[in-house]
Amino acid sequence: MKKIGLGVITRVLVGAVAGLAMMSHVGAARRTDFPGRFVARAISVSGAEDTGRIDIYVERWSTDDELDKLLKTLKEGKRDKLLTVLEREPYRAGVLLMPGVQAHGDRARTRTPKNLKFAREIITPAGRQVILASAEHLGLGESRLDARKERYEFSLMDIRFGPDGTGVGKVAAAGDVVYNPKTKMLELRNYDTKPARLVKVESVNR
Repeated sequence: MKKIGLGVITRVLVGAVAGLAMMSHVGAARRTDFPGRFVARAISVSGAEDTGRIDIYVERWSTDDELDKLLKTLKEGKRDKLLTVLEREPYRAGVLLMPGVQAHGDRARTRTPKNLKFAREIITPAGRQVILASAEHLGLGESRLDARKERYEFSLMDIRFGPDGTGVGKVAAAGDVVYNPKTKMLELRNYDTKPARLVKVESVNR
């Protein structure tokens, strides 16, 4: 009987895990019972060019305990530990689907999923605000090949909706995350001065 090498077994196992992960993302996209679902258009980092449709599926809103862990870390000035807090969270809060890459094979054409590990919404006097966080780099508006690369870092997305129900989303790394004592939430520092990464953000199930 021909022996199967360790390398072959490893490749099979890695392929199986990757397949299960992709099935998880596809399954999320087919669900209809999301507490939050949004569609938007991504804006290029180099200009006002539309770089494609973005879908955000919130599978669950994060608990007060999850929020408290992030806020405690932020208040202690340990922004470099925010990524660790997210990575220790065993359950994802949702998934963000970015455009695929054309002319690079069938696998690359599939949409690029980014797991969200934190999701909360706030109703403020100014309107609705949705805060999302990922342990992966959210390369919105970057080249599709660059955005597809796996880069692990704390990424915060701050989406603010106007009276017409349409929102604008901006993204920050850990260094630009601050605590807002009025909303008791973490958010993007100097939101108004930051470039938009998502426009025409609309809630699908509202």
